Amino acid sequence: MKFNNRSRVFRENVKTIIIIFIVVAIVAFSLIYNKFFNYSETYTVVNGTVEKVSDTYVYVLKNENVMNIDSNTAAIPIVEQDSRASKGEIIAVYKNSNYDKYQEEIAALDKEIQTLVNDLPAVYSSDVNTIDLQISKMVKVSQSETSYVTMQEYKNKVNELLSKKIRILGTLSPSGSKIRELIEKRDKLEQESKNSNNNIKAPMAGSITYKIDGIEDLVDFNNILSYDVNKLDEIISKYSSNNTSNFGIKVVDNFKCYYLTKDLESENDTYIREGRNYKIKLMNKSSDSSTYALLEKSVKSNGYVYNIFSVENNISDIIDIRQIGAEIIWTQKTGLVVPTSAITKKDDINYVTLVSRSEYVEVPVKVTITNDTIGIIENYTEEELSQLNLSTKYKIEVYDQLLIAGK
Repeated sequence: MKFNNRSRVFRENVKTIIIIFIVVAIVAFSLIYNKFFNYSETYTVVNGTVEKVSDTYVYVLKNENVMNIDSNTAAIPIVEQDSRASKGEIIAVYKNSNYDKYQEEIAALDKEIQTLVNDLPAVYSSDVNTIDLQISKMVKVSQSETSYVTMQEYKNKVNELLSKKIRILGTLSPSGSKIRELIEKRDKLEQESKNSNNNIKAPMAGSITYKIDGIEDLVDFNNILSYDVNKLDEIISKYSSNNTSNFGIKVVDNFKCYYLTKDLESENDTYIREGRNYKIKLMNKSSDSSTYALLEKSVKSNGYVYNIFSVENNISDIIDIRQIGAEIIWTQKTGLVVPTSAITKKDDINYVTLVSRSEYVEVPVKVTITNDTIGIIENYTEEELSQLNLSTKYKIEVYDQLLIAGK
C-alpha cells in the first residue's frame, strides 16, 4: 500500500515538473522570438487631439457680503438658496410680532376669499383650479422636508401661488363685489409689507446663500492680485481646513470670482502665460462646470507655482464652495495622432516607420505634443527638410499604417 502511494506521488511530481518546464520554455521562446525576430505590430494613423492636463485643487475666491442681522430674531428666507437677487430686493424678513400680525391678517383674508370662491359657479372658479392643484402638490412635497431653509422656500412658493390665484380672481370679479373688496385689501397689506423695516434687503446684486463659514473676511476681493505668496498660502491653508456651515445670509457676486491654484513645478509650466485663457473643469459637479478662465497672475516660489485665474461664468454653481478638485487644460493640439511607441529618435530627429506595400520606410516627422501614450506629428516641409539635410518622398497621412516595433 505504501509503495502504491509513493508511486502516485512520484508520478504527480513528474507531471508538475513537466508543466513547469513547458511554461518556462514558452516564456523563453517568446522572449527569444521578440529579440531576434523583431516581432512588431501596426497602427492606423487617425486625426485626433492631444492635451496637456494638470489635476489640481482650485480655491474659489469670491466677492461676498455677509448681512448683519439681529441674532436674537429669527430671519425667514424669501429668496431661494443660490437664486439671484437684485440690489435692494427683499431676501429675508424678521419673524417678529409685526410679521406674525401680517401673516394672520393675510390668512384671514385668504380664508374669506376662498369661502366666496366656493360659492361661485363652477365654470367661474375653474380658472384657478390649476393653481389649487399646484398648491396641494407643493404642500404634500414639503411635508417630508426637514431643512428649515428648504421648508421656507416651499412656503414662499405656496404664498406666490396664492397671490397669483388672488390676482386672477381679482380680474374675474366685478367691481364693487365683496370678493374684489377683499382682494384690494389684501393687495394693500402686501404693499405695506414690502415697505416695512422688518425686511432684509440685498446690499448688492448677486446670488443668495444662507450658509456662513466664518472666513468670508479673509479675502479682500479688490486686492487679490497684489497678494504675496505668504498671503496665498494662508488662504489655501484656511480654505482647506474649514468645514464650518452656520445659518446666515450672504450675497455673493455671481459675475466674477478668482480661482487660486498651487502646484509643484512641472513640464506644463512652459505653457503658462499670463493674459491667456485656459479651460478649467471642476470635478464632482453634476452640471457642466467647464469654463474658460483668464490667467491674471503666475508666481513661482520654492518649487511651487501659484496661479490666479479670473472667472466670469458658472459662478452660481460654486456659491458655497471654497475648495474643489479641478482639471486644467494648459494646451491642446489637433492633428495626426500616433502612439509614442511608434516614434523613434535618431540624431535628434524623430521618425516613424511607414508600411508602404511590402516596404518599411522611415519617415522624418515633427512631434508637436505628447502625453503618456500618444502624440501629434506633422510632416516636414521641403524647406525644413533641406535645412536639416534630409530627403524623403513620403508624407504621413490619415489611414497610413505605421510599424510599432516590439520591445
